[in-house]
Amino acid sequence: MNNLTSRANVILANSLSVLAICTGMLFISTIHLPVEPKFDFKVNDAQIRYQPDHMSGKREYLDLALLRYDLKIDMSDSFHWNVKMIFLYLVAEYTNENNAVNQVVLWDKIVMRETIPLWTSKTFELNITSSTMVTI
Repeated sequence: MNNLTSRANVILANSLSVLAICTGMLFISTIHLPVEPKFDFKVNDAQIRYQPDHMSGKREYLDLALLRYDLKIDMSDSFHWNVKMIFLYLVAEYTNENNAVNQVVLWDKIVMRETIPLWTSKTFELNITSSTMVTI
């Protein structure tokens, strides 16, 4: 005769096996979906100016980057039944004598499935200052 704990063990083991099989089938259904977003990125104007650093109290200058760019992204291929949101970000990478690689996030956005998958940013200006940039 089977007691209550052995019956609960059989039910739990069978349900976990079914869940594992369903998870494997879900993984197989999305692993080979082609995801190739189409984008168009164009920098219209880039300027670097030296700005005095008034916060440090020293006579240092910081770089001030003024960028104007157009960004158009088509993410219609990226959304399928398993994707609810996508985090987009634009990174500028540069080098200087202090560091081999420096990265600054210029722009980020969370795009939900309910929004339009074709996203266009109009030309706008970004003011980026950082004390980790080149100081003179």
